[in-house]
Amino acid sequence: MNAENTRYPDISAILAAKQQRRRELAALSWEEKVAIIERMRQLSPRDGWRRAETQSIGQSHVDLPTH
Repeated sequence: MNAENTRYPDISAILAAKQQRRRELAALSWEEKVAIIERMRQLSPRDGWRRAETQSIGQSHVDLPTH
């Protein structure tokens, strides 16, 4: 198949929905944003955020507390 003849599906509705959601989230108060993060933490696997933090930090000189 020639690259010039390649047809892609129309995703303009998806992009518009994403843009609208970003605007809605940006308009929330700080407290509402913190509440969303707390809810995400409750729904995520146990210590999932801690693992993500340590992986992004790599080998760090800071010891994270363990529970």
